[in-house]
Amino acid sequence: MTDEITKVDPMDEAKNNSQAVDSLSGETTIILGEEKSKCFWNDAEFNEGDKICDQGVAYECHMGIWVKRDEAC
Repeated sequence: MTDEITKVDPMDEAKNNSQAVDSLSGETTIILGEEKSKCFWNDAEFNEGDKICDQGVAYECHMGIWVKRDEAC
């Protein structure tokens, strides 16, 4: 895990992407498996705790889901 934020292009639905959510405090389903700590954004693979920036919105990879962070990037 690092504090570095990777800038990414907007999510392309034609590519492999993990679910992106505003928070984990709702009806979010998390499927645990061998890839549980990996997130994908436009076919790129990220590890648990990695952070990305999509058009000023920061997300963090958490248990295979992109969780929106409170701060902008």
